Amino acid sequence: IVSAPTLKIPPLDIEIIPPGNRIILPRLGKNVPIVGVAEEKLLLRDWTGLENDIQGALRNGVVHYPGTPQPNQSGNFVLTGHSSYFPWDPGRFKDVFAVLHNVVVGDEILVYHDMQKYRYKVEESFTITPDQISVLGDSGDNRLTLITCTPIGTNLKRLIVVAKPV
Repeated sequence: IVSAPTLKIPPLDIEIIPPGNRIILPRLGKNVPIVGVAEEKLLLRDWTGLENDIQGALRNGVVHYPGTPQPNQSGNFVLTGHSSYFPWDPGRFKDVFAVLHNVVVGDEILVYHDMQKYRYKVEESFTITPDQISVLGDSGDNRLTLITCTPIGTNLKRLIVVAKPV
């Protein structure tokens, strides 16, 4: 019996890039779509309309806060997600950031945007009151800021997680 020659296939060093824009938080086991919101109501200073747009978009993932840069631009890339929301409200992402308080300094966060991978490392987390909107502004460096309500089941404060590019 003659055996067929063995075909050796070299290993491929490629990474599969997920379709669409996503955030992956390995410690939390989260892989979530990033959803955009039109900037029109922000530019018109229609705060009620903007809040309604954001709340609607949160049904489909975490929201890239309008007016903040994309991850491929310099500045403060801000994402916001629910920690809890009304059980009767539609959407799969009502509690996507419910355990965001479990991330620790040094954790890796991955963002896929326009078929590119961006790596971040958590630098700090803290809580603020809802009126402390300076976390949305330009901080003079490149960063990812994650925002959610805390404690879970309330909107009394905001949990902020800041990560820097690696």
